[in-house]
Amino acid sequence: MCPQAWRIFIRSIQLSCALLFGAILLLIAWDGDSRNAYSLYQTALTLNECAQLSLLIAVIVPPCVEERSGTY
Repeated sequence: MCPQAWRIFIRSIQLSCALLFGAILLLIAWDGDSRNAYSLYQTALTLNECAQLSLLIAVIVPPCVEERSGTY
């Protein structure tokens, strides 16, 4: 794996972990109170979806970069 593709892969994994950590913190702060803090719950769900998107990017982009660089 070329260095640039590896860097993209590692940074995407790190971003995904940071987003999931933020989502967990928001769910802890939400504490199941659906009347007063529903926006925290929705934000945590959005962060979870962004983490999944980051993982999808981590799977798709590095092979494309690898192919364009010409090193296998």
